[in-house]
Amino acid sequence: MGSYLYIMVLLLIMEEKTFTDICTISANIAAKSKVKQFRPLSEELFKKIHAVERGVCVLSGIRGSGKTTLLAQLAEKEEHALFISAEALVPFSVVFLDFLHYAWSKGYKTLLIDEVHALPEWEKAVKLFYDETKTKIIVSGSSAIALKAKSSELSRRAQFYETKPLSFREYIFLRTGILLPKIRISEIVDIERRKELEKEIMPHLHYFSSYLQFDALPAALFDKNKDLYITILERTVHYDLTSLVEIDTHYVDAVFRIIRVIASSPPGETSYSSLSMALGVSIKSIKEILVALSYTGIIYLIPADGSGKKAVRKEEKILMPLSFRAALCSYYGISIPTGSMREDFFVQHVGHCSYFKTGIERRTPDFVVGKYIFEVGSGSKGYEQIKEKVDAYFVKEGFPTGKREVPLYLFGLLY
Repeated sequence: MGSYLYIMVLLLIMEEKTFTDICTISANIAAKSKVKQFRPLSEELFKKIHAVERGVCVLSGIRGSGKTTLLAQLAEKEEHALFISAEALVPFSVVFLDFLHYAWSKGYKTLLIDEVHALPEWEKAVKLFYDETKTKIIVSGSSAIALKAKSSELSRRAQFYETKPLSFREYIFLRTGILLPKIRISEIVDIERRKELEKEIMPHLHYFSSYLQFDALPAALFDKNKDLYITILERTVHYDLTSLVEIDTHYVDAVFRIIRVIASSPPGETSYSSLSMALGVSIKSIKEILVALSYTGIIYLIPADGSGKKAVRKEEKILMPLSFRAALCSYYGISIPTGSMREDFFVQHVGHCSYFKTGIERRTPDFVVGKYIFEVGSGSKGYEQIKEKVDAYFVKEGFPTGKREVPLYLFGLLY
């Protein structure tokens, strides 16, 4: 009996030591992620998530967009809260559900799990634990986890939130302390309101270039590491994609080659077939890789406008979050396609949109956002694309000279 008690006590000590080690590693990660100034989007998400009394909150977003920072801040404000990095659990071979129960037994009533997609079948463990405890669980990870969670039974129990790269509005705020108004698209197309907004944003346009070129991710703005975007890309490919597909050396090589082609391509010149021919990869594999990358947030796949079979058969337009294109082109030593970067800016800020597939009818507007149509271009483009359309506008980098011209910069105030 004595030896049995000794073994039980030893096991408990070892279990407590493992728990303490994981908590210590996680606390260090949380401490390093803190920033002096919270970005406005994180402030909004903080208030929404903090107001939830119990339930599962899923926070998704591209690496470097501030998920860890937000969770660390929430952990300080939530009662009886514990912040844990899922990546800290992996080396200890801890069963995730057992860890959750152990933390609960020690009095932690709000559990915040960062980078949860590092754990296999994490959503099943969260579902079971929540069903048993009815507590508050906040998990974060790459954009891929949102889809994975929504396709499971957890979707009926969870509320979903998303971080994004910085908006131009947020970037101005973090550089100057001046928070410009968050607006709607209807304000941009209203000529009187547009004039007011132009006056407000004009003193800050000298920040536009640095924002596009490097600073659009919070991690880049605060860390100033010139290799940050390459590091994020590598970690996304080697770690995040494994939660979606099985990858090998050939797959990884194909991903990096695809990203390089996309980053250096002018608007509308990247297609499944062109990528397949250029890289010697099957169209089927190209599609699979692009979809997987879109789930992680590394690329945007913009659907063709319309409905029915014709729309389904049309390929998506491929764009990137800011400032990935500029940083990658600089890393590879190739020219930055400024037209594609303008479209990156537009799509990132408007969110859900579709595009007009050109095909035979070459001169057609670019993007459809609700009832509005926008042609995003340079000053050299004319009005042929929009002159026959209702609620159609020409988006240019610079201030407008006509009623149907709107400045690209103002879309940076949408969030």
